[in-house]
Amino acid sequence: MMHCPICRALLNGAETCRRCRTELKEVQEVERRGRELVDAAMHLLALGDTAAAMRLLHRARVVHATPEARLLSTLVPAAGAPGGEPAEAVPPGASPYSADADAAAD
Repeated sequence: MMHCPICRALLNGAETCRRCRTELKEVQEVERRGRELVDAAMHLLALGDTAAAMRLLHRARVVHATPEARLLSTLVPAAGAPGGEPAEAVPPGASPYSADADAAAD
């Protein structure tokens, strides 16, 4: 959190706003938990588990709806293969940017 949600003062990582003296520790904890959920969802996407990633993104939006969480929630359904099944992951050791990945997928 960069600014106090009450008076918009710059926080510089403080748990109490220097201007209005609002305690922000709990708010910062909620924000941190939302980021953790989005990070976990991105990890699941990298593993090809689109359904679980969507569940975590939904939870992240409930906990702390950020523009990133909203954007990922709209993009993830398009990332899955037809029929709602997870997309195939790139085999370990293969590069997703080379012809090796195309040959391994066949």
